[in-house]
Amino acid sequence: MASTNGPKDYMIYRSEKAGVIDILSLLFRRKKLSSYRFVETNGETGVHDDPWVIALTLLIQKTLKTISVPMKWTGYYLELLINLLALNGGIIGLLWHILTFSLVIPKRDSAEFRSFIGHIDGRVDLYNKKSTEMNYFQLMDPESSLDDFNVLDLSMMASKIVYENAAYIENAVTKHWKMHFVGFYSCWNKFLNDHTTQAFICCDKAEDASVIVLAFRGTEPFNANDWSTDVDLSWLFTGKMGNIHLGFLKALGLQNELSFLLGFPKEFSAPADKPLAYYAVRKVLKSLIKQHPNAKIIVTGHSLGGALAAIFPALLSYHNQSDILNAMYGVMTFGQPRVGDTLLATYMTAFVRLKYYRMVYRYDIVPRVPFDVPPIAMFKHFGTCIYYNEWYKGQAVIVSPNPNYFDPLYMISMYFWAWVDLLRALIIGVTEGKDFREGYISILYRMTGLVVPGIASHSPRDYVNSGRLAKIANKIMV
Repeated sequence: MASTNGPKDYMIYRSEKAGVIDILSLLFRRKKLSSYRFVETNGETGVHDDPWVIALTLLIQKTLKTISVPMKWTGYYLELLINLLALNGGIIGLLWHILTFSLVIPKRDSAEFRSFIGHIDGRVDLYNKKSTEMNYFQLMDPESSLDDFNVLDLSMMASKIVYENAAYIENAVTKHWKMHFVGFYSCWNKFLNDHTTQAFICCDKAEDASVIVLAFRGTEPFNANDWSTDVDLSWLFTGKMGNIHLGFLKALGLQNELSFLLGFPKEFSAPADKPLAYYAVRKVLKSLIKQHPNAKIIVTGHSLGGALAAIFPALLSYHNQSDILNAMYGVMTFGQPRVGDTLLATYMTAFVRLKYYRMVYRYDIVPRVPFDVPPIAMFKHFGTCIYYNEWYKGQAVIVSPNPNYFDPLYMISMYFWAWVDLLRALIIGVTEGKDFREGYISILYRMTGLVVPGIASHSPRDYVNSGRLAKIANKIMV
């Protein structure tokens, strides 16, 4: 996604190979990118006027790499602690259970164990209220064929609970949503040598279903690799689909980072213990649409999960999977990062032609990365963007305010609204009802917004609230 002197099939930034001298050199010396040891490409690159984009991205990635281990273990023990407190009734209850030898020990694979995100927002039940405001996105799509479902709330809740373990998800789907749980999938990333991509699928009924939901897990708060992937500028040329974010392709099952044709063949047989996300969920969906010929598929995800949800239909189209595409209702993403260039956006509009709604809450940092700063970084969003501001006012926009996050003109506004969100959290349970009451974990998390506003705005809680409390602004804002 950089300006070039010749055709290229890939542009990879190896942050682990970039030193302090390299980053300073980017800022103060005019050199071709291809001359740097941390840049891997098969073509020539030009000299750029705004190298700060690459320098800032590398600095963020190297910082994340440095703190990745303590970040991981902080999250691990913090989750254990808050689950220990929650399962034993708080601090007083914990002391009582210790004294009475009845301490409940958290088990990570149990239906009672919640992730950090699950403690920020512990709501599980779907919002049954049907109103024009609740389905405001249908004002732009009056021919919706899913009138019996609150698609917005169902999508966001699926995007939220996919952060949990398989037992928790199955319990939420079957006991709270009264739907049919199909399966949970933990998939392999060849380049990270681990099962790092998770998704689940459910239907509204076991027989003659009307709706099939596929949700991809997003950026986990204490996973430095996830955050580093979100900001990464590396891309792979895919031909007619243009340049697509390399890290997201890897998460879906890419096998060769230098060649899209070799990396994503139409058919691929993976070992049973190392399923690849794209092929695994595609196989399940093919089976489901045969069982439920009248069902419509919703693909959704929050954060990195939204990126995977956005790319998934493009890969289906590329591989001529018309049976699945024809059964799709559309894609609903929340806090999704940019995934490709203008050619991908054109391809999605011209060939995939799905309903595609992309929700952005206030100054959420993730939808504003990877950066869109031509000619160095030209990642673009596409689809209909619903931007929430003020008191959950939803508005269709062409471009979200402060598109690359670091514009100093928005500094005062970002911190002002971070304070508003924190203060609102203290009273929203009174003003809007107990369903919206926030616990101490959520309020503490909001306090991070007083330092980095875009982090707190990324909380799934605000995306759930935005759908349930949305005030409609009908005009499109540029």
